[in-house]
Amino acid sequence: MAEFDEDSDGIRATEVSQREDGWTFLVEVGQGDSLIEYFVDVDKDYWTRLTVRRIEPAELVKATFRFLLEKEQKEVIMKKFNLADVAGHFPNYENEMRRMP
Repeated sequence: MAEFDEDSDGIRATEVSQREDGWTFLVEVGQGDSLIEYFVDVDKDYWTRLTVRRIEPAELVKATFRFLLEKEQKEVIMKKFNLADVAGHFPNYENEMRRMP
């Protein structure tokens, strides 16, 4: 299982399942009583199109949550979603993710 963890921003993304066409991640934001868990599906085709495979899927998920948390409070983020759905709510999402180093 892949895990991308940086305590500095309080976001942890852990791969919980892998399918032929993608992955599901458990994302934990916050700590202790303020911890919120999310389940995020990442389709391989979408990940490839967005990142050209230059960053790992878990890193993309974590970057997505940093992006989302700049826009809204963690309590408002849907608890289960597909990464591709983010662009429907935030039109600049894909451009921001493509600019990642």
